[in-house]
Amino acid sequence: MLLLTTSLPDAQPIAQPRSSVAYRRTEGEVTRITVARAGKKAPRIDPRIFSNFLEHLGGSIYEALWANMIYNPQFEADREGHLARWEMEGGEWTASGGIQGRSVRLPEGAAVHQPVSLPTERQLRYRGRVWTRSVTSKLAVVEVAVSRPGAAEPICSARVRVEGTGWEPRRFELRLTEGQVRRAEALELRISAVAGEADVDMAELFPADVRDGFDPEVVAIAKSIRIRLLRWPGGNFVSGYHWRNGIGERECRPTVPNPAWPGLETHHFGTDEFMAFCKRIGAEPLICVNAGDGTPEEAAAWVEYCNGGPNTPMGSLRAANGNPKPYNVRIWEIGNELYGSWQIGHTNAAGNAHRFVAIRKAMLAADPTIEIIATGKGDQFAGEGIAHDRAWNEAVLDAARDTGRPPDYISLHPLVPIPSGLGDSHSYEDIYLSAMAHPQWWSYSFVPDLRDLLESHGGTPAPRAAVTEWGIIVGGPDWRSYPSHDAQSGAVYAALFLNAMLRCPDVVAISNTTALMHGGCIRKHRGVVHVMPMIHVQRMYGQARLERPAPVTVEGPGYDVPRRGILPEVADVPWVDVIACEGGGGLTVCMVNRDPDSERAVEIELPEDHASATCETLEAPPRSGNTVEHPERVAPRKLAVAVATNRATVALPPCSVSVVVFR
Repeated sequence: MLLLTTSLPDAQPIAQPRSSVAYRRTEGEVTRITVARAGKKAPRIDPRIFSNFLEHLGGSIYEALWANMIYNPQFEADREGHLARWEMEGGEWTASGGIQGRSVRLPEGAAVHQPVSLPTERQLRYRGRVWTRSVTSKLAVVEVAVSRPGAAEPICSARVRVEGTGWEPRRFELRLTEGQVRRAEALELRISAVAGEADVDMAELFPADVRDGFDPEVVAIAKSIRIRLLRWPGGNFVSGYHWRNGIGERECRPTVPNPAWPGLETHHFGTDEFMAFCKRIGAEPLICVNAGDGTPEEAAAWVEYCNGGPNTPMGSLRAANGNPKPYNVRIWEIGNELYGSWQIGHTNAAGNAHRFVAIRKAMLAADPTIEIIATGKGDQFAGEGIAHDRAWNEAVLDAARDTGRPPDYISLHPLVPIPSGLGDSHSYEDIYLSAMAHPQWWSYSFVPDLRDLLESHGGTPAPRAAVTEWGIIVGGPDWRSYPSHDAQSGAVYAALFLNAMLRCPDVVAISNTTALMHGGCIRKHRGVVHVMPMIHVQRMYGQARLERPAPVTVEGPGYDVPRRGILPEVADVPWVDVIACEGGGGLTVCMVNRDPDSERAVEIELPEDHASATCETLEAPPRSGNTVEHPERVAPRKLAVAVATNRATVALPPCSVSVVVFR
C-alpha cells in the first residue's frame, strides 16, 4: 500500500503505521485532502469490521429484543429471595412441584400483578399463554387483565378455564381499541383467580405481530444497519453462562439470577433463538464460550450442538429441538476479559493461556474447521498498563503457538470509560477533546506495537485482531454529564474509531460495536423503541461500499492533548479525520469533524473527474441525544457538496460525521 508521509519541521512527529492516511498539521482554517487511487494491490477491507455485540445486560434481551412483556414469567426469586417484579394480593408463593418447583397459588380473589407498557403504536392485539392447574380438580377460572394502576375496571382482559390437576398451557388474547392507551403509558398486568383455586407457574404475553418471539421494530432496525457478524452472549455474562440451560421448551428452562448483571436470567433467549435472530437480520453468528466457570467439554459440546450432524449426540439434540440442519457457526471466541476482577473466573496471563489451549483443543476436536478468537488485552492506554497488555498477549500467543498453531484472532476491548474519575479535575470540554483524540492514538501508536507483537509472537501467518468490544462506556454514576455512548459525542467517537480500524486492514479483521441493545444503539422504554445517535453512524458506514482503502494525504489544523487520567497524551490530532475507500464503482470519503464548536472548511482533490457527489451527515451538539419523547432530535440529513471536475468543497458542521459518495 502506498504511504504518503509528510511532516513540518516545527511539528511533533507522529508515528506512521502501515496506513492509507498520512497527516500533516498546518496553520490556517482549511483542511485539504488529496485522494489517490487504491490500486490493484490495495488490501480488501474485511466487512466483518462492521459488526455488533448482543449481551444479556440489564434489559437488553428480556425487556427489549425478546418481546414477552411479562418480566419474570416463571415467578422465580431474585438474589434476595423476593418474588422478582411481581406483587401479590392474598396469594401464596409455594414450592408446589410445578415446572421449576415454584408457582403462585391463587385462591379465589387473589392476584399477582406487575407494571407493563403495551406497544400500542403498532399493535392492538396481544396473544399469551398461562400455565395453570386446578388445586382441587374442580373448575377454576383465571383472569389475565391490563389496567391502569389503582383502577377498578380493566382496560382489557381475558379468562381461561382451568380443569384438572395437571399443568397445561392455556392460550388467551387481549384486544385494545385505538386510542384506548396512551403512548408509553405505565399500566399494570394482573393475573387473578376469579373462581375456584388455581396454581400459576408461567405466563407469557406477546404482541400479535412478533415472529419467533422478537420485537419486529428491533429486528427492522438491526437489519437496516447491515451487521456482518453478531457476537453473543457476552461480555461479562458469558463467564457464568451454561448454554444447555437455554435450549429446549421454554417452560422447562431454569430461571436464575443473572450471573453477571442485576435481574433474572430466564434462558428464554438461548442458542436457537440467537440463531433465528441472526437469520432474520442477515448477520453471521459469533459465539463466545464460557472460559470463566465453564469447561472444555462444555465448549466442545456447544460447538457440536451448533455444527454437528444429526447423527452426533449434540446434533441429534439440536434436531430434537426443531433444527435438524447444522447452524455452521464459523467464528468462536474463548472467554471474555478474563484479566478483570469484575469477571467470573478471572485469572492471570498464564491461566488465560492454559485455558485457551485446553478449550481450543476440545473445540477443534468437535469441528476442526472453525476459527477461534483468543482472549487478548488492550484496555489500557497510558503508563505501565500498556506493558501489562503486551505481556498478557504474549503469553497466550506463545502458548498457542507452542501447542499447535497461533490463534486465528486475538480479541481486544479498547473501551473508554467516561468520566472514570476525570470529572473531578477536568471540564467536559477537556474530556471531550481527549476522548476524541483516543482513536488517533490507537491507530498511530497502539496498532504499530500490536502489529509487531502479532508478527513476532504469532507465527506465520500472524493472527489478526478481533476488536470484539469497543466504544465509550459508562465510567461512573455521573456518566450522562460527560461524553457518552448515548449522545452525539459517542456517535462522533464511533466514526473516529471506525476510521482508525479501517486505516489498519492488515491488523484488524473483526470489530463488534458495544452494543446493539445498550451502549448507544437501540433502546426500548415502556414499549417504545427508539435509537441513539451512534446507530446512525453504524448504518452510514455499514451501508457504504468501503471495500479497498485509498491513499489519503490530509493537511490541516489540529490540536494537542496532554495525558488526562486513563486517556493518553496525543499530539497533532486533526480536527477533520478522514478515510477514503473505493467500492461499488465509486469513491467514498468519510470525514469526522471533531471540533465541538466550529464548522470546518474542507477541500478535496480527487484522483479523477467526478460528475456529482451525495453526502449524508449526522450533526448535533456533543451533549445531544434522542429520547422516547424526542426520538428524532439527532438524525442524519443531506449535506451539500460542490464538485468541479476533480475537486470538491464542503463545509463540515461542528461535531459531525459525514459520508460522501463520488460517482
